[in-house]
Amino acid sequence: MSTASARARRFGAAVLAVGLASGLLASCSSSSTGSPGAIVSSAPIAGAPAGARGWRVVYRTTTSTGAPAVSSGTVYAPTMPAPSGKRLVVAWAHPTIGTGKGCAPSRAADPAAAIPGLSEMLAKGWVVTSTDYTGLGSPGVLPYLVGRGEARNVIDSVRAADELAGTEAGTTYAVWGHSQGGHASLFTADVARTYAPGLHLVGVAGAAPAAEFSSLFSLSWQSSASWIIGSEVIDLWPRFYPELTAAKVATPLAIANAQQLGSICITADQNTLLQAFGPYLAKPFFSVDPTSVPSWRAEFEVNTPSAPAGVPVFVAQGLQDTVVLPSTTVQLQEQWCAKGTKIDVVWYPTASHLTIPALSASDAVAWLAGRFAGDPAPSTCQSTPPVAPATNPPAPS
Repeated sequence: MSTASARARRFGAAVLAVGLASGLLASCSSSSTGSPGAIVSSAPIAGAPAGARGWRVVYRTTTSTGAPAVSSGTVYAPTMPAPSGKRLVVAWAHPTIGTGKGCAPSRAADPAAAIPGLSEMLAKGWVVTSTDYTGLGSPGVLPYLVGRGEARNVIDSVRAADELAGTEAGTTYAVWGHSQGGHASLFTADVARTYAPGLHLVGVAGAAPAAEFSSLFSLSWQSSASWIIGSEVIDLWPRFYPELTAAKVATPLAIANAQQLGSICITADQNTLLQAFGPYLAKPFFSVDPTSVPSWRAEFEVNTPSAPAGVPVFVAQGLQDTVVLPSTTVQLQEQWCAKGTKIDVVWYPTASHLTIPALSASDAVAWLAGRFAGDPAPSTCQSTPPVAPATNPPAPS
């Protein structure tokens, strides 16, 4: 097949995927009512991984305030006979990918490609879900780094798998995510017991999870990464927290371009990203350290996950990561160990923020298998981390 023909085929597949996703959403509304996890619509995914079936789904969920909403996503299930009882479920939570509707992973021609460790999980007989989160592939506002909203969308993807005919999914589950999705994974442990008491969460895993927000923003507010993460934060957070205003923390240049830059799909090729963000990366995004502004600092604290009681945690962290800084992961470990959480932090010396999911996927899947098996959860609380911990910046006056 010629290069041109291959590109045409990939483009055609992508157009078909977007069309199917748009069709799934045509009859739903963010004001729809129904039980969280109820399926609004579903459609098979062509080209699912060998030995598996896949579906694009739209399911009911709730926002961070408890309002009814819908989210799109995907569900994959093995075709092998299910074991006695129901299948175990892993909910994948995706990283920062942009706020544009076309950025939703379920709209990709091959959504499976964006789930690290998917083939290994399916081979173990697990069902794997992946939420787009509300407002990305569906109506509403994306709860970007809004912990309670992300976690509810993740949990309800597990309920949706149980509702979907042909999966034989059960109610025992774990969560695995990267970056923003790592934040969602950790926050799921915070809210699972009260939000979904009928489900059984055995553990949560995160690759470079955005977690210690005050430290992370205080250390990174002058870095070029602020243009990618900050654009989504200053555009979306004031819609959840009306007391926040972008003008208190961001430059006029950032405010003027945040919505446009935030909507660019991070999964686009690097040349497209550099062309879009390149003119801004050497210029300041934040006008001040946002943690020094009381209203913003308060919401950073609200959206910092706390140590979950009784839920074991796996964290994979690259030492070359310049987005989620290793020192903030050490801070997370120290604080959660002090509260009695069984946390297993594995360090990857050569991994960057972008490479850590693929490098850690096999370790994460093995750790999840141990939690499903009921094995004692490992802990690195007595280990010496490779870097010093970050500390919270001083409270604003």
